[in-house]
Amino acid sequence: MDYVIYNPTDEFYKSIVGAVAEDVGFGIRLQIHHNVNPSKVTLVVYRDGETATTEFVMYKDASGDGYDNYIADVKLKKGLYWYYFVMDGVTYEHYVGMGSNRRASLFYDNVRPWQLSVYKKVYPTPTWLNKGVMYQIMVDRFCASGETVPTEDKIMRHWGEQPFYREENGVVRNRDFFGGNLRGIIDKLPYLSSLNVTTLYLNPIFKAYSNHKYDTEDYEQIDPMFGTEQDFDELCTQAHARGIRIVLDGVFNHVGSSSKYFNLDKKYGEGGAYNDPQSPYRDWFNIYPDGTYECWWNFRTLPRINAQSKGAQKYFCGKNGIVPQWLRKGASGWRLDVVDEVADCMLDKIVSSAKKQDPDAVIIGEVWEDASNKVDYGVRRHYLDGSQLDSVMNYPLMNGIINFVRDGNEQALAHVVFDIVNNYPTFVRNNLMNILGTHDTVRILTNLAGNRLDNVPKDTMARTKLTDRQYMLGCKLLKISAVLQYTLFGFPCVYYGDEVAMEGYKDPFCRCCYPWDEQNKLMLDFYRRLGELRKLSVFSDGDFHQLVAENGVYAFERVCPQTETVAIVAVNRGCNSYELYLGDIYEDMLTGRKYSEYCHLQPNGYVILRKV
Repeated sequence: MDYVIYNPTDEFYKSIVGAVAEDVGFGIRLQIHHNVNPSKVTLVVYRDGETATTEFVMYKDASGDGYDNYIADVKLKKGLYWYYFVMDGVTYEHYVGMGSNRRASLFYDNVRPWQLSVYKKVYPTPTWLNKGVMYQIMVDRFCASGETVPTEDKIMRHWGEQPFYREENGVVRNRDFFGGNLRGIIDKLPYLSSLNVTTLYLNPIFKAYSNHKYDTEDYEQIDPMFGTEQDFDELCTQAHARGIRIVLDGVFNHVGSSSKYFNLDKKYGEGGAYNDPQSPYRDWFNIYPDGTYECWWNFRTLPRINAQSKGAQKYFCGKNGIVPQWLRKGASGWRLDVVDEVADCMLDKIVSSAKKQDPDAVIIGEVWEDASNKVDYGVRRHYLDGSQLDSVMNYPLMNGIINFVRDGNEQALAHVVFDIVNNYPTFVRNNLMNILGTHDTVRILTNLAGNRLDNVPKDTMARTKLTDRQYMLGCKLLKISAVLQYTLFGFPCVYYGDEVAMEGYKDPFCRCCYPWDEQNKLMLDFYRRLGELRKLSVFSDGDFHQLVAENGVYAFERVCPQTETVAIVAVNRGCNSYELYLGDIYEDMLTGRKYSEYCHLQPNGYVILRKV
C-alpha cells in the first residue's frame, strides 16, 4: 500500500505539468492515506542555491478511495526551485519527497525534493521546428558532386574508404577528405524530401583546416573544398522551395590555431592575436607571458575565445556580425556547439542578435545532460527560462532509448521521460532535437548490436565490424529505436546514413561516407514510412501521457485535441508477450491491422496505433 501518492507529471497532482510560467497560479495535490492522518501538511519551496524557504499550508479537500487530498495554490517568480512536503503529527517519517523511482516516498531526513522550473517567455519558439524531420550532414562525407580540389597539404581519398585514424607525429590532423560538398547536398534534395526532411542541420561549413571544420579559420567564408557562397545561396533557395530550412553549426567557443584570428604559425602573415599585441583579436584570447594560451579541453589547435571580450561579442553578435549575417544569407538558425562552454554574457547576445535579425530563427544548444538544471564551471545555467535556447540536443532521451531497446531496461527510459516532462517547459519539450547518434557518438546500429568497445585502441575499433547476426539484430533494434524517436515529444534528427543502417564506432568511424551504391533499401523504406507519420500534428504538438513501463514494455499516448487524434505507441523488449489494454478500436498506422480493446504484443513487437 502507498501511504502517499504524488506524480507531478499528472495534471491531477500538478495542474500545470512541466515548467510553469512566471506569476501563473497552479495547484499541487498530495494524497495521503487515512491511516497516516497528519494534523497539518505543508508544501515547502525554496529557490535553487538559497536556504530560505516558502511554506504553503495545504488545505484538505474531498477524499475517496481511502485517501485524503491536500492542496496548495502556488504562484512564483522566474527561477529554478525545489520542493517537498512536511506532515505534522506523524510519529515516523514526516517528510514526503521524490523516491528513486520518481514516485512519492517517505523520508526521516535528507528529503529528496522535486524540481520546479519557472520561466518567463521572451522569444517565441519557431513553429516550424518540430514539423517533419531534421537531418544532420557532415558535408565532406554525404555526397560529392563534381571535382573537389584539395587545398594546402590535404589528402583526397576514394569515396567509401575508411577515414584516417592514426596520429601523424603524435597529432590527429583530420586532413583526409572524400570530396563531399554543398553541390552534393543540392543534388540529393529530392532524396531528402522523400524522407520528409524539413530541416537540414549542417556540421560547420566555414573555412577551416580539418575535415570536420570545428577549427574555424574564417567565419566569413564557405570552406573552398565545400563550395562557394553562391553554392550556399543555391542550396538555401532550392531547399526552401522544397520546404526545407537550413540550420548552421555555430562554433563560437573556440577557433583554429591556424585561423586569421589567432594565426599561431603565421599562415595569415604577421598579424593575428598570437603574434601581434595590437591585433584587433588580441582580447579574444587568454595568452600568457610564457607563450601558452587557454585552449578548449587542452587541444593546442583550438584556442578558446574569451566570452567577455567586447571585440568578440561585436564580431559575432553586432549588427553586421556573423550570427545575423548568415541568417540574412538564407540560414534559419544556429546549433550552438559546446554551448555549456559559452558564458551567458556571450550566449545572451548570440540569441538576441539572431532573434533581432529573424524572430523566427531557431537557437539549439549542444547540451548532453538535463538542460533545465545544468551546472557548468560552478554556474547554474538558465538555458530554458524563456530567454535563451529554443531547443537542445536530446542526449538524455537518446541514452534512455538505447538502454531500453538494447538492454530491455524500460525504467531507464521512463526515468528520463519523467525528468524531461517534469523539468522542461512544454514549448521546449515539444521542440527537443531527438537524436539516436551524432558525429560525436558510436553509430546507433553499432551501439545497439555491436561489441561494446568503450576503452579500446582505435586499431581495434577500425577492424571490428558487425557480424551478419549482429547486423540483422541491429536492424531489428534500430527500427524499434526509430519508432520511439519519431513518435515521442520533440522531433527526430537523423544522422546521415542511419536510415540505411550504416555502422561504425566512435570518431572517425562514425564519420564514414554515405554508401550511395550500397543502401539498405528495406531500412530506407521504413524510415520513409516514419517520415510520413511526422506529417501528423499529433506527433509534433500532441499531449504526452505515459501508459506502461513494466516487464520490458514501454507504451505512451499522444493526443491532439485540435484534430481529435489519439495515438498509442507501444514497444515490447521483454521476454514474454504482453496484453496492452486499449479500451477502444485502434488501427496500426504501419500495417493497417485493427485492434479492439486489447493489443497483443510479442517480444520485440511494436505498434503505432491511431484511434478509429
